[in-house]
Amino acid sequence: MLQEHRHQKIESFLKQHKAVKAAELASLLNVSIDTVRRDLETLEKKGTVKRVHGGAILKQNNNNVLNKLFNEREVKNLENKQEVAALAVELIEEGQAIALNGGTTTIEIAKVLVEKFQRLTIITNDIRILSILGANKHFNVILSGGFFNPEEYTLYGKQCEEILANFNIDIAFITVNGLSLENGLTDFRIHEVGVIQTILSRTKYKVVVADSSKFETSSYINVCPLKEIDLIVTDRSIPSNIVEDYNKANIRILSPH
Repeated sequence: MLQEHRHQKIESFLKQHKAVKAAELASLLNVSIDTVRRDLETLEKKGTVKRVHGGAILKQNNNNVLNKLFNEREVKNLENKQEVAALAVELIEEGQAIALNGGTTTIEIAKVLVEKFQRLTIITNDIRILSILGANKHFNVILSGGFFNPEEYTLYGKQCEEILANFNIDIAFITVNGLSLENGLTDFRIHEVGVIQTILSRTKYKVVVADSSKFETSSYINVCPLKEIDLIVTDRSIPSNIVEDYNKANIRILSPH
C-alpha cells in the first residue's frame, strides 16, 4: 500500500475512533510497527494527528474545551474553577491524607490548601501542584514517580500507579474532562486515566471537582461510572435541570448557594 493511501486510512480511522494503538494500525494496514511510527510522525508534522505513548489521537482543530492542551485549559472558566476549589476544601479536615490528580481545577484547590491548612499529607502526580504546595512548609507532600508528560506537567505510567497504590487516602479530589449520566467520568488524557483509577481504588471518599461546563459532555476514554463517586463539587452556574436529573439518578452534587 502506498504511503499516501496509508495516511488516508489512518486519518479516516482516527476521525471515527478518535484514538488508535500503533499495533492496531500495523494490523489494519498490514505493515510493520516501524512503518506505522514513521507514518504517524509524518501526519503529526502535517498537523492532523498527535502521537501519544503507544499510538496516536486525533488532533482537534476546533474550539472543543475537552481537547485543549493544559495552558489553554488553565484559563478557561477560571473563576468557576476557583469557586469550585473554595467549596471543595470545606470537605477537608486537618491531618487528613488527600490526593489531587493532575488538572487545572486541582491546581486551584492546591492554592487554597496552602492558605487554609497546616497539617495535611497530599499525594499528587502533578508537578505544578507540587510547586504550589511547597509554599507551606508544614505539609507532607508526596509526588508519585513515573514518566513525565511535558504538556500536562504530570507523571504517569506503571511506576506512578504502583506508587499510588501503596497509600490509604482519606479524600481524593479528581478532575476529568467530561462527565455525564450516560458515560460517567471520561477523559481524553490517555496517560491520566490509569492514575485516576488507581487513586480512586485507594480512597475512602471520592470527590469529582468540575466546573459546570463539563456536565453532560464526554471525551473518548471511560474512567468510571458516576455511581463510584461519592460527590461532585461544581460552581453556581450549574443548570437546575441537570441537578434534578442527577439527583434522580442518586448522584450527589454540591454547589454554592
